Amino acid sequence: MKIEIIQMNYTKTIISLLVLATSVLIIACTESKASDESAGALPVPYINPIKENIDDWEDYIGRFEASQRVDIRSKINGYIEEVRFEDGETVKKGQVLFVIDQRPFYIALKQAEAQKLEAEANLSRTESDYNRIASVQDSRAVSGEEVQQRQQIAKSAEARLMAAKANLAQAQLDLQYTEVKAPISGIVSEKFIDKGNYVTGGSSTATILTTILTINPIHFYFEGDENGFSNIINNNVAQKVKVKLSDEDYFTREGVLDFVDNQVDKSTGTVRERAIFDNEEMNLQSGMFGRIRLVKEKKSAILIPDEAIGSNQSQKIVYTIDENNTIKVKPVQLGKLYHQKYRIVLEGLSSDDRIVVGNLLKIRPGMAVDPKKESFLLIDENTVASTKN
Repeated sequence: MKIEIIQMNYTKTIISLLVLATSVLIIACTESKASDESAGALPVPYINPIKENIDDWEDYIGRFEASQRVDIRSKINGYIEEVRFEDGETVKKGQVLFVIDQRPFYIALKQAEAQKLEAEANLSRTESDYNRIASVQDSRAVSGEEVQQRQQIAKSAEARLMAAKANLAQAQLDLQYTEVKAPISGIVSEKFIDKGNYVTGGSSTATILTTILTINPIHFYFEGDENGFSNIINNNVAQKVKVKLSDEDYFTREGVLDFVDNQVDKSTGTVRERAIFDNEEMNLQSGMFGRIRLVKEKKSAILIPDEAIGSNQSQKIVYTIDENNTIKVKPVQLGKLYHQKYRIVLEGLSSDDRIVVGNLLKIRPGMAVDPKKESFLLIDENTVASTKN
């Protein structure tokens, strides 16, 4: 009997030990599995969106145009005797570009000088006759009619002298016009007329000899939005603007908005505007296209890196990490690209969200991840451009 009791107690002890061992083994396996799962979670870098007061802006396409343009025409008729410039060179105001055959005009000048001398001599003689007769008028040696006649002859001689002087001045001017000079400084085009050709001048239909463009400073014309028209007029037309060429990434060229037209185009709803830019290096040419940026008032905005944005059909999305370190998808409404690097988010995010910025091809919604925070700082556009150069 005692032996049976001892065997029963031994059996219970063995069973208890087996249960305890099984429990320990289950707990150990559970902890090991949890540890393995934690160790195997995908490391995912994230950032918090930045909330900043940034300058609002509008971009427009436009074209550079010369600040001055002159079509060079002759003021007289004649044959081209000399061409004193090279095609495309920079010329100064007053520089001689063309010389028209001066010989006919020199002859005309000498004739005008002779006519002036003759008129002066004639006037001197007629005035002398008048003064001599007028001095004896009181003695009644001559009639009053003869005195008046001599006076009229003297006045006619005076008029002829004035005409001779005018002809002389015109002859001198025509001789000066044989040298066709640059009225402005700038870059000259090619010569449209070669030496030896006859040109007509003195009218709007006169022969165009060449053209000169002033491109320093240079103008930039564009069609602005009518929504910003009143804002520009009410504040200040002379506001700073930036422009970039079609093959440039950043707005590094600074200028000033100096003209806004006085009406909005009824058919397009736009207004013609102009900015002026320094062009000392002459790397901006008339006719070039560019994009101009007009900075408006500051506004608060949520910013994230542009590469963190994905697409779900027609909807823009970002991947976020929730409080359980699980991937979530958030649809967002996007605004403009800021400094060519950051995207303005109009709706869908707050500054507390954790935005995934790496391993985007390896994650999926509902996936547990190991979050790794990264720093997120705004870099000024000029700094980026300077670093790139």
